[in-house]
Amino acid sequence: MQRLLDNLTQIGKPPVPLAFPDGTRLLVLPFGGRLLGLFPPGPAENFLWTNPALATRESTAAWSSRVGWPNSGGDRTWLAPEIDLFFGDLNRSWETYAVPPALDPGYWTLSSATATELCLTNSTRLWLHRSGCAINVRLCKSYRAAVNPLARSGLQYAGYTQVTTLELESGTNVPLGIWNLLQLPQGGTLLIPTRTATRPQLVFGKSAADELTVATGLVRWNMAVTGQDTKIAIKAQSLTGRAGYLHETATLGIWDLVVREFAVDPGGHYVDALWEPPHENGWCFQACCVRNGPAKFNELEYHAPVGCRQDESHVWAFRGPANLIAEAAVKLLGAEVDPILYDPQTPHGDNLTTERTLL
Repeated sequence: MQRLLDNLTQIGKPPVPLAFPDGTRLLVLPFGGRLLGLFPPGPAENFLWTNPALATRESTAAWSSRVGWPNSGGDRTWLAPEIDLFFGDLNRSWETYAVPPALDPGYWTLSSATATELCLTNSTRLWLHRSGCAINVRLCKSYRAAVNPLARSGLQYAGYTQVTTLELESGTNVPLGIWNLLQLPQGGTLLIPTRTATRPQLVFGKSAADELTVATGLVRWNMAVTGQDTKIAIKAQSLTGRAGYLHETATLGIWDLVVREFAVDPGGHYVDALWEPPHENGWCFQACCVRNGPAKFNELEYHAPVGCRQDESHVWAFRGPANLIAEAAVKLLGAEVDPILYDPQTPHGDNLTTERTLL
């Protein structure tokens, strides 16, 4: 934690630490509007992924001066639909894909801070390519403590509550939705509890054999570290409002389980859409595996429906031995994960190996 704080401070982008009574320590970076670090009590590794370029003073300085999207890592907030805000020309997809600088890094400022809560605000103007118009928006994010749902579990714990508020200029009728994205270290397994056997949509890329599987009530993605960059999406009607990520730490036999709880409205209008015609929308949950390039990470993403002006989510992170982490996954996700903990490539359920599988 101290290294991140020092390296970013020396380039003029100081993070702000926040500690809760339960021992949780956060590192919030106003630059880019990120929660960059999530740490349990004592000397411990970050539960979240941060860009390896931030590891030294020299590489942090080089990262700060590079051209392009300054992805530092952690938990960030964007807006949907992606195809309206991020694509200059849908017919050329990746060729014209660009993160809007007004959104990220944006103009985030530390708007308030107390001993128990910290707030960031970004007041900016965004251009919508398909709509052909600009709109003023104001995003606010607050961080405060989250009660440990597994008290006395024998696991290390860190957690937080994030409240995201979206304000649009008066009179606008442009549909925009809050989109929160949590970046996590590679080499883990994503667990998505579902109400029924649900086949996710592959937005781009391709999953290898036995990598992405479906069973009754659970989508599991063993997110291999090699292969194509891949993204999946699931609609609101299938979701329970929780998703988790299992990852073995650098200490053999010690595992992390990071769970995000988010609101789901089965009847809500989720505006994020597929990249290809007919640009079907309605996607509430997404996950992305970035396996190529200098910055490699996995991502747990969720959307709020259009019209939701204040969204609340909870992140609970646990660290400990395999047997206790497995018990935690059952309690929080209803997922039997013992075989995954000992062999991440163990297949369960039906494989999804096609490039585009519709619900």
